[in-house]
Amino acid sequence: MGSAFHPKDAAMPRTLVQALAEELVRASNILGDLAYDLGSDGDTLRRHMASLQAIDHVTQMQLAIADLLRAPDEITANAGRVTLEDMAVRLRGALDGTADAA
Repeated sequence: MGSAFHPKDAAMPRTLVQALAEELVRASNILGDLAYDLGSDGDTLRRHMASLQAIDHVTQMQLAIADLLRAPDEITANAGRVTLEDMAVRLRGALDGTADAA
């Protein structure tokens, strides 16, 4: 625990990492389509606004992770550019070894 991620030490081959990034994008697109379908119904939108926003947050997280996976040699620098503040804080903690064990 507490050690920073070093892409050169990663056990997964780059092709698998790239494939995983694409799967995250695919999953994000599916979730985005689902949220759009659910949100297009006014009653559903009103009753489940927070849940639909959570789906959007998850898709943004998945896309940010996919971007990080696409450039594993630059993951430390790119983690600093994650625009989701809660995720950026967790990633910075993981990279500098101060992440909570939660």
